[in-house]
Amino acid sequence: MLVYLHGFASGPSSRKASAIHDHFAGRGVAVEVPDLTPGERGFEGSSPRSMLAVAQACLGAAPGPHGLIGSSLGGYLAALQASQDPRVARLVLLAPAFRLFERWDARLSEAELADWRERGLEVDHYASNDRRRLGWQFREGAAALPPFPAVTVPSLVIAGRRDESIPLEDIEAWVTRTPTARLLVVDDGHELGGSLELIQREAWEFLRPLTGR
Repeated sequence: MLVYLHGFASGPSSRKASAIHDHFAGRGVAVEVPDLTPGERGFEGSSPRSMLAVAQACLGAAPGPHGLIGSSLGGYLAALQASQDPRVARLVLLAPAFRLFERWDARLSEAELADWRERGLEVDHYASNDRRRLGWQFREGAAALPPFPAVTVPSLVIAGRRDESIPLEDIEAWVTRTPTARLLVVDDGHELGGSLELIQREAWEFLRPLTGR
């Protein structure tokens, strides 16, 4: 099974998710794209663990081998799943959000953190195209997770050298400590919008051993 995990405040209809889903479908291969924050208020009450639980439910009891494709936060979650699920055989990580907790805390002042705890953190939600408040449980959940999940399976990482959200140095640090990972750096930003054809091509060739094609 191949599963795509979308990014933070995103959804199954994101541009990258659609591009990969359609590219694989055109070759007769299904890619599941679950909504990691389902329900009317699923985002507000979400945490990294709740999102990971959706991915685990999507995989179900299928024996594998499985391939996971993840974008940004979804890339981090894909690596986390691979670190604890031996059925995951390959990873494609697009601008993966390593050092999740540390980056959140570095960006926010003490006053902003206190406001987050009290009222929730207001963020742009790209899937619903509005502003929504993320509960404090997200930060608490992120704090309990490793900044760099230990992965031993073959992994293709694609990142933009002009990414202003996830420092390339953080991604390079994970690749350095993961001998089975290969990093492809492109001249693009965090959304990798100018690299979709390359992502489609590279993801297909990398995951093809799992498709039987």
